[in-house]
Amino acid sequence: MGAARDRLATLARAWADAAAYAVALAALVTGVALAVGIATGGGFVRGKALTFVGGWLLVGYGTVRLWPSSIEDLSGPPISARGTRLEGIVRRLPPLRWVRLPAPTDRIGVAGKVFLAGVIVLGVSFLLETGFGVR
Repeated sequence: MGAARDRLATLARAWADAAAYAVALAALVTGVALAVGIATGGGFVRGKALTFVGGWLLVGYGTVRLWPSSIEDLSGPPISARGTRLEGIVRRLPPLRWVRLPAPTDRIGVAGKVFLAGVIVLGVSFLLETGFGVR
């Protein structure tokens, strides 16, 4: 019972790390897309379109990075304990600041986090159109 609880706790911490990174990246891409849309005179309509394009670019980039290039890649991604600059910033902010990160082998890779961020950005684009009527 204790081993299952430990594994579940490790999994929850890994997903908390991935979710925090994905939300931060999605907020950054959405903010830039909306700012560029407004600054170029297209308003929220152009910003929503740029958000949509940005979401697909993130999904595409994440997919390409996740795609195995050889049979050796199927054994698992290369492990880096250092991470990216954005990961460092996100990990210093609450609530992730208070979460003990799992070992690098148990974390979700950057490619998976970027893919998740792309899905979130596409969700924001969908919400802008259907929820807020930006057409």
